[in-house]
Amino acid sequence: MSNAIEVIAGRLPRVTAEDLRRFADAVEIRDAKAFAAELQAFVRERVAAVKLPANMEAETVEKILARKTAALRADTRGAPNETDVQRGRAVLLETFNQPQNLAPPEFAKLAHKSRQQIYKDIRARRLLALNVGPRGQKLPDWQLDPVKQQLTQTVLQDVGGIDNWTIYRALSEPLEGLGRRSPVDAVMPGMIDDVAKAVFNVLGVQVH
Repeated sequence: MSNAIEVIAGRLPRVTAEDLRRFADAVEIRDAKAFAAELQAFVRERVAAVKLPANMEAETVEKILARKTAALRADTRGAPNETDVQRGRAVLLETFNQPQNLAPPEFAKLAHKSRQQIYKDIRARRLLALNVGPRGQKLPDWQLDPVKQQLTQTVLQDVGGIDNWTIYRALSEPLEGLGRRSPVDAVMPGMIDDVAKAVFNVLGVQVH
């Protein structure tokens, strides 16, 4: 048996009682422990009978895997170049400056609240606010609608650690499960929890 085959045979996972369940419909197993041992020996014998090409005989499995892994490993860690960063920032700025995103004073006026209350709601994660560097904050105007604001708040309260731009996209981009409507367009009274679950799925968040 070659070195490579010895390594493979020696590292074969042990046959367990769980593995034997796949044979339940085909054979009657009277002694599960003995059957597992015989199956283990049979698989090992089959592996031992494998003939490797001559150029592989001198290499162990570890060396083969190490060589292939090294070939796939980049010399330097990938990072966005300056053009990618500038393009990404331009997209954020374009979205940030869209008319439906309101500065806090304008949002406060339309919501019939004080500016202080709006800032307090932002800090308490009751309102979603976007920002791009030193340009201040803006709030999507859908939050002026009570139902859409409640959906936004429900999501914000359960996704700590996820940045607001990611949350914004999850709430505002179309989803197949919502008939290609965005969550904020699809939500209606009595549907907040169901639509929120769709948003959590997009964000990869499990909420119990």
